[in-house]
Amino acid sequence: MPSLSSAAAALLLASTPLFALAGAVELGQPNSSSNPWRIWDDRAGGRDTFSEYYPIGNGRLGIMMSGDPQTDSIRLNENSFWSGSLLHRVNPDGLSTVKTMQQLVRDGEYLEAEDLGVQGYVATPLSTRHFDKMGNIKLTQILPDGQVTAFERWLGIDDAVAGAYFSVGNVTYQREYLASYPDDIVAIHVKASKPGSINLRVRLDRGSDLNRYQGFSKPANGHTTVMGGQSMDSHPLQWAAGARITSSGGKVTTLGDTVRCEGADEATVYFQAWTSYRKPDPTKAVISDLAAVTSESFDKIRDAHITDYQTYAGRVSLNMGASTAAQRLSKTSNRMTSITPSSFDPELAALFFQFGRYLFIASSRPGAGPHDLSLPPNLQGIWNDVYNPMWGSKYTVNINLQMNYWPSLVTGLSDLVKPLNNLLKTMDKEGRKVAAAMYNASGTVTHHNTDMWGDSAPQDDYKPGTFWPMGATWMITHVIEHYRFTGDKEMLRDMFPTLKAVAQFALDFLTEHKGYMVTNPSSSPENTFLVPGGIEGQSAAVAAGPTIDNQLLWEVFGFMPEAQAALGIKDEAFAKQVANMRAKLPPLRLNQYGGIAEWMEDFEEANPGNGHVSHLVPLYPLNHITSANETLFKAAITSLEHRLEHGGAPCGWPRVWAIALSSRLFLPNITHARLATQMGECSWNRTMLNMGGAAPFQIDGSLGAPAAMVESLLQSHESVFLSPTTAHTGDDHGKQVLLPLIRLLPSLPAAWAAHGGGFARGLRARGGFVVDVSWDSAGTLTVASLRSESGAAAYVTFGQARVGESGSGDSSMSSTAIRVNGAASGVFVRLDGAKGSVFDVTLARYLTVLT
Repeated sequence: MPSLSSAAAALLLASTPLFALAGAVELGQPNSSSNPWRIWDDRAGGRDTFSEYYPIGNGRLGIMMSGDPQTDSIRLNENSFWSGSLLHRVNPDGLSTVKTMQQLVRDGEYLEAEDLGVQGYVATPLSTRHFDKMGNIKLTQILPDGQVTAFERWLGIDDAVAGAYFSVGNVTYQREYLASYPDDIVAIHVKASKPGSINLRVRLDRGSDLNRYQGFSKPANGHTTVMGGQSMDSHPLQWAAGARITSSGGKVTTLGDTVRCEGADEATVYFQAWTSYRKPDPTKAVISDLAAVTSESFDKIRDAHITDYQTYAGRVSLNMGASTAAQRLSKTSNRMTSITPSSFDPELAALFFQFGRYLFIASSRPGAGPHDLSLPPNLQGIWNDVYNPMWGSKYTVNINLQMNYWPSLVTGLSDLVKPLNNLLKTMDKEGRKVAAAMYNASGTVTHHNTDMWGDSAPQDDYKPGTFWPMGATWMITHVIEHYRFTGDKEMLRDMFPTLKAVAQFALDFLTEHKGYMVTNPSSSPENTFLVPGGIEGQSAAVAAGPTIDNQLLWEVFGFMPEAQAALGIKDEAFAKQVANMRAKLPPLRLNQYGGIAEWMEDFEEANPGNGHVSHLVPLYPLNHITSANETLFKAAITSLEHRLEHGGAPCGWPRVWAIALSSRLFLPNITHARLATQMGECSWNRTMLNMGGAAPFQIDGSLGAPAAMVESLLQSHESVFLSPTTAHTGDDHGKQVLLPLIRLLPSLPAAWAAHGGGFARGLRARGGFVVDVSWDSAGTLTVASLRSESGAAAYVTFGQARVGESGSGDSSMSSTAIRVNGAASGVFVRLDGAKGSVFDVTLARYLTVLT
């Protein structure tokens, strides 16, 4: 009988936090190889290789550091620094064009509809604003003669502090870089082993000697340099950025627009930036903030920063077993290039998981004060170093921004989603104007891109992407999931007007086609099909009623009664409208190959290896396809395998999506292979950042990875249906009840267990449960603990037991009995208890429970 005193179980129940609070740093060898929570290297980032820089952020301010001993050209960003003010771009002929396109699509004239759309549907001008580059801090350190030795650079995922360490001659230097949320400032602290050895030069620029993008650059207060300007449009966005040096010992002066520090024992460079999005006078605000810091400020700022960060980072821990001694001693780049499905590095995979959460914490933080103007991470988070970034580094809402927020609920960061909700409300406001002008519809609409102003008109003239009006509809499903995880009625009340507006648009926009009510014109995001009867190879994107649209609307319409009931809103007329329209949506169906159909017709895909798998949105992130319906479940497997066989799930967000999908489909071998290759082939080996194709990196793959990994360890998207006769007495009595089903280790890859077992602590499940779970080296559950934060009921099971219509297990799949609190047992066990109740789960054959 397996022992419950296994190392994994003991680690699971230990009280030691994931990240021990860091104390004062001594000026000694960093020895990053002995710290499993560091990304580290023995050389600086390349001066022109942005993807080799370490990202640091506090949600609003972002920097990228190379750690170069002599000249660190630190990239600067502020998340409201976009290319200009709000644009109003609805095509003046949009309304009439949409009506004509609808008829052309109904007639099967897809190419004609597209040709008309690229003139009358696309916006004028074509594009929203883009995220801009703010500039650089050129930090020059005057060093003694001699070669740089003992160089080490690191990014601490345990404390969100980056560092560089090196020696020149007989002097050793260390820098620490952090972006503080509590103090809302960036700080770079420089120390030396020999007093009086610190000599710095700091200057700000935007990387252009022609001064095209900078209105002024000037000194201030004898210790600060400030640059600023405005965007080039009729209602310009004002901006300013500044840097100050404080020192212990030595002298700080300005010369021109350079700040100089000479002969100091220690020194700190502070950086601040504002735009008129938040501050009416950005220059005044920057100078004031920098004037407030003192030479004694750094230690306090550092301590408050670490405490704040660890409040979030330490909520979840993951252990996937022990790496080898050789793996542990290797620098990150060597480990990343060495990891493969057959040569796994479990501690590196756990670091990769936490790095995704680190980036989320660094790029999604609520604002301070009553008027929260926080913004969510864009395509590159909050980090960009070019004036014309790929895809504008905007908010793409046909998968990318959605994926950015996947880790927020399952990994304990739901209180950091306010920036997303802010943008959804901004989109709501602007989208109402677009809905009225372009579709003569009430409610709100957003197409496949937006910017910080919520610009909701169509983006680009890219046919596979532009003709899709369901961006807001997909994004609002995150609000639905947030409520299912947390039961947060205040959040739901705040977002209900936007939720209702999304539904209202659909009620007005949907039109009849082949006996159903469908979106038209629309597309299956960024996929194309061969035109039936057309010239060989001729493809189109515009169509009616793609599967993703039908399923998103099924989700939104279905949630409206629940939301109204939770908030005590009585609107029977609207509820009836929604229910009637939901009944007229096309159902899921199989295509000619036995997979999930992507369109209403059995089109032949022009690119069967497309990275988007929009027809599998009902599998993940939605919950419409589960093993309870064996036909749809097997069809989803067929669809995923079809994509993979044709080169689908390429590097980045498509591969991360495949990890989540394969876990939901109980395909752990695919999950493991895709994770290992996402790390080893699809991430920058020196920084772990997700490769971005034409971009230096894209944040979505990094942020989505932790959530995708969790799906192998914990699932809660399924429901157990209780009829009025089987419902318990009390709140359930006489009602039809859906309770969430919590699956423990539903799709655990063998490699994630083979190195000594493992554990996860602090994961979140729907229904308000915090879940700790451990497993042995065979991948078998040793012990789990589920704590209820809401007092709601749920069911729990281990593995892949299938829920039938009656709620019983299916012997054709893995069914293993469990025991809860040493008493109730079965394949599925109901959890009932008050808020704060803890349920200990073991396999039924275990006779004792570890306490």
